Amino acid sequence: MVTTPVIFLPGSLCDERVFADQLREIDQPCEVADLTLDDSIMAMATRVLREAPPRFALVGLSLGGIVAAEIARLASERVQAMALIDTNLGAADDAQLRTRRRWVTDVRAGHFAQVVEELVPVLTASPDAHGPLIVDMATAVGPAGFLRQNDALLHRRDQRSIISRFQGPTLIAYGSDDQLCPPSVHADLSACCADARLLVVEQAGHLSSIDQPVALTSGLTDWLEDVKNNQTKRRTTHESANA
Repeated sequence: MVTTPVIFLPGSLCDERVFADQLREIDQPCEVADLTLDDSIMAMATRVLREAPPRFALVGLSLGGIVAAEIARLASERVQAMALIDTNLGAADDAQLRTRRRWVTDVRAGHFAQVVEELVPVLTASPDAHGPLIVDMATAVGPAGFLRQNDALLHRRDQRSIISRFQGPTLIAYGSDDQLCPPSVHADLSACCADARLLVVEQAGHLSSIDQPVALTSGLTDWLEDVKNNQTKRRTTHESANA
């Protein structure tokens, strides 16, 4: 059976803990990329590629989904499959630009904790349950890391055409109550990739991986198992044809 390494790409203000349940349950080699070190989507993608194995699957959440698309643009031959979770591959609109510019001003003025507090209710459908984890992850990322991520998101470009050209298996998953990337965003993304599998995680917000970890993990592991089985079948067919 072909075993594909899986690279997880966290969202802004998140670290490996946002994928704790998925990392625990997925029976394949896994690693989590650090997206706090660079201030552009291309630089993040280039760093991941530099440190990645020759071939891999990507699981990107929010910012991580945007980086996954950029990796597919730069090296599609290395990406065997891609899961995009609670993400928006369009360019930032005027409202998003205004909010992110305000966050820059606030964080530089020493109000990072207040920005994180503002974000908690829009990141999770259960702020009381998951707010402490979100704050802990954000604190680990820190204001400097957040400013780099925010700058990358301020200047991101529309990447939906990348997904329409990607030839590998694609999963689009999202929380039904996601306020940052609502269902309409994912419907648009799904339309760009007609062969993508769509997974709606009920009663989950933007961080569906922690809001409803069992449902998200189940859908993700089923998809990865299908990817692995299909790769094994293709390899067996190829070897038989060349025997």
